[in-house]
Amino acid sequence: MRPLTAALLTAAIAATGTVAALAVAARGQDTGDPPVPDTPRSHRADPPDPSYWTPERVRDARPAPMPTDPRAGGGRQSPS
Repeated sequence: MRPLTAALLTAAIAATGTVAALAVAARGQDTGDPPVPDTPRSHRADPPDPSYWTPERVRDARPAPMPTDPRAGGGRQSPS
């Protein structure tokens, strides 16, 4: 009876160690986030394509709105 008890005890200890190791490994990977790519990402934009601005696009482009001067008459001005 003692050899059987020793074998069961040894198997239980080994199983507990295996379960603990799997739990630690799973805890590190179960973040819910998508996997991180192997290549680093940069925050820089691609260079502009000079062929985008054709003469027609330059001619038809609307100018950007001028910023308002906050010191002139209470700050922002309503568009009229």
